[in-house]
Amino acid sequence: MEELRKVYGRSLNSFLDSIKRPNSRLYVRVNTLKTTVDEVLQSMHGFKKDEDFPEAIYAEVKGPNKLESLDSKVIVDKKTAESVMLGADVYPPGIKKIMANEGNAVEVVSENGITVANGELVRLPGGKFMVKVYNSLYSSPKLADTKEIKEGKIYVQGKASMHVARIIDPQPGEFIVDMTAAPGGKLSHIYQLEPRARIIGFDHTYKKVEKMKQLFKKMNVNVQVFVHDSRYLSELGIKDVDKVLIDPPCSALGLRPKVYDKKTKTDLINLHAYQKQFLNSAYEILKKGGEVIYSTCTVTEIENEEVVNDPRFDIEYMIRFHPQIHDMTGFFIAKLKKK
Repeated sequence: MEELRKVYGRSLNSFLDSIKRPNSRLYVRVNTLKTTVDEVLQSMHGFKKDEDFPEAIYAEVKGPNKLESLDSKVIVDKKTAESVMLGADVYPPGIKKIMANEGNAVEVVSENGITVANGELVRLPGGKFMVKVYNSLYSSPKLADTKEIKEGKIYVQGKASMHVARIIDPQPGEFIVDMTAAPGGKLSHIYQLEPRARIIGFDHTYKKVEKMKQLFKKMNVNVQVFVHDSRYLSELGIKDVDKVLIDPPCSALGLRPKVYDKKTKTDLINLHAYQKQFLNSAYEILKKGGEVIYSTCTVTEIENEEVVNDPRFDIEYMIRFHPQIHDMTGFFIAKLKKK
């Protein structure tokens, strides 16, 4: 709380209230490598063109909706509760406790007692249960099973996140490295803006890299992604890079909606040290005058300004998005130039 108070001061309660609610718009990036915005809008009713980015469309998120208080309840974990709040169904991995019988109308409740939806308890083949949600606290279009998602024509991506590729501003022939590429949203957006750039991405997890390869194949994104710990890229002989994107693991305190969150000062100190290692690696592989674009979905200074304030770089650009002001994910982006 001390780190949040440093940023928000008297506005802290306003910030804390804002992260309990989702963004008022659900954003989607249209993959113009495969389709056009107008073509997608013809089949995705309720979506509108964004005012700023030509590749972005959005639908309004409705709510809060009135939910029934029921005796039959299903308790779910934090991640599940935050998805169900926006209309997702409940699947077995997210269920902590069932206080209901098969076929019952149930109240879906987070571990800390927040009701996020009403639904029907359904038995799956094999005996496990799920909840088919029919009314959630907030409602937005369900996109996971749409033809457009399956064919790689759209990608669900928040507007704050879309700013990153725009700030990178890829140019033909530039050598661009995404050090923390999974799940692939920012990397595919960079390629979409400039397919003639030479772009490679890394993640230290084999499974995530394979998922990115599948995603990029269906999106017609022709980039290479590799399994490697990006803190040690210089050992691969990578050098003279024009631009590096670092979107490192962070406390994610800007993400919303939240039913609760818990981070300690020690967590933040450890994350700061980890994030700094990526910046050290970027310095080693960049050419002189090369750029780092550093972004996080968190709001603390220790993970943002205190990471990028580095004597080896000039800070060219810095922007923050605050949920209570901009009605977006809490987000930080900085553009640095290697001296």
